[in-house]
Amino acid sequence: MKRIGQMYKKCWIILTACIVVGCSPQESYELPERVAEITARERLSEDYLAGIEELVGSKKEVEVAWGLYMRARDLVVNGASVESLPMIERSEILFRSNNNLRGLSRILLLKAHSYWALGAGEEILSASQETMALRQGDTLAWATAAGNYSTYLIDFGYYGEALEYSDTVLAIFKSRLGTINPSEAYAVRAEALHRLQKNPEEVDSLIQGALGLVDSAGVPDIDKQNIYFRALGLQAMNQVELAQCIEFAHARNFWDLEAQARRQLNEYELLGESRDEAKEAEITANRLALRRVDASQSRFLAFELERGKRERLRYEETARLRQQTLAIFLSMALILAVGIWVSYRSVLGTKEAKLSVQEAELELESYKNKIRPHFLFNQLNNVNGILNQERMEDAQEYLAELGQYLRSLLQDQNGHFVNVGAELHHLQKYAALQQQSSYSHVDFKIDVSPTSMKAFIPSGILQPLVENSFKYTGSTGAQEAWVYITVFEEGKSLRLEVSDSGFGESSPTGGTGHGLALVKQRIDYHRKRAKKGEQWTLETSFTKAKGTVNITVPLLTDKIA
Repeated sequence: MKRIGQMYKKCWIILTACIVVGCSPQESYELPERVAEITARERLSEDYLAGIEELVGSKKEVEVAWGLYMRARDLVVNGASVESLPMIERSEILFRSNNNLRGLSRILLLKAHSYWALGAGEEILSASQETMALRQGDTLAWATAAGNYSTYLIDFGYYGEALEYSDTVLAIFKSRLGTINPSEAYAVRAEALHRLQKNPEEVDSLIQGALGLVDSAGVPDIDKQNIYFRALGLQAMNQVELAQCIEFAHARNFWDLEAQARRQLNEYELLGESRDEAKEAEITANRLALRRVDASQSRFLAFELERGKRERLRYEETARLRQQTLAIFLSMALILAVGIWVSYRSVLGTKEAKLSVQEAELELESYKNKIRPHFLFNQLNNVNGILNQERMEDAQEYLAELGQYLRSLLQDQNGHFVNVGAELHHLQKYAALQQQSSYSHVDFKIDVSPTSMKAFIPSGILQPLVENSFKYTGSTGAQEAWVYITVFEEGKSLRLEVSDSGFGESSPTGGTGHGLALVKQRIDYHRKRAKKGEQWTLETSFTKAKGTVNITVPLLTDKIA
């Protein structure tokens, strides 16, 4: 069922692409003569940069679009994804208005990558799917887009589908040896196999192959960074390779990559550092990485807000309904921008104060920085779904309730722990939002023993699990779908259980994606810090008839774990 749904979605994306760009005999696939001449120049030379300026200042819209694309591409290659967004937006509009499919496929590839680098929602996948649809018929161009798509699929937890695309992409790359470097494709396939717990020998061979090619000519720094991240996740690098990775990351200000590599390095002399110097360097890299996340997210949200305003002005001329819809979207974006800004400033302020205490605190703050945008972007998708059905009153009501929910969430969940009663109160509100958007048929119940209400648990640890249950159980089409939460004492432990009516006939992969991975990370964090780590456990079971996630934590009467 899920695979059929995915095939239907792909067909719909292709059809939509044809409608949007206007499939007709006049569609342009060739580069304009002036653009082709500038593209042939040496990259980033004075002549090349001067040529781009000429294109951007041209009176021909297609030349302007290509100039903006080339300028944005150079920024993305250098890791400046936020700065590239205005150029990508304008270039996409011009390519669409001129039915230039070649340019559109290029800018959409760049758009998907930029939004992925900034941690946006599943719009990354739709942009990537449209890119592949536009590149049908050009084998190598399609394979490049499909390779990027497989990367995004892994980060959203779709490991099986990523592996299927990887099979096709690698076959194409191998048939074109010397034309394209397959190192990133090797790393992506290795991670997909690892996540699916398949062929450990092939995983090791692929990641070593990727590392062996990482310094080859033609591999951009941004692709090298991605390969190194995959290799770190697989713990595939020896100490010498880790030292090389750290030097590469430090030279290019890839602070997050440097911090992660330093966590695995223990032969500090390879970098000419003492243990204390190495630990101090790791803390510094973590601090700089968090600052960059804060700055990038703030600027990204500001761009999204301004982009919404520009869209409102364009649509005002054609439809009043579009104008009203956009105004609602802008209000939502403003609420989210303020909420995320306050959240990030609070987290970073806390981090600055605690950096000298112990490096383990950085892991928990990193978890929060991942789970909050993950939740917020999903809620944005819910709002867009209601708006697409032109349910304006429902959208306004949903936005009002979501605003109240976000305010209470930000006020009550700044700490690491919260009492069970407060957490369940938040979950009841969250479930009501889900039922109001797309899951009105899903029954939600909570069963908690009275003595457990005052116990303390990690704040927000159940929300991703409830979100997964609604997403997979609610999408089966079953009329008697349900999601239950059970909390009870078990000796000196507290058991938290989130169960649902199963994934039905859709797919057995439900609940194994981004949200569950973050909860596992949170449990691992507390297990490492606790005196009795064995009291922190997480068990899962997903079947057609029932899905269950069981968490045990110590029975705490205060907030100290």
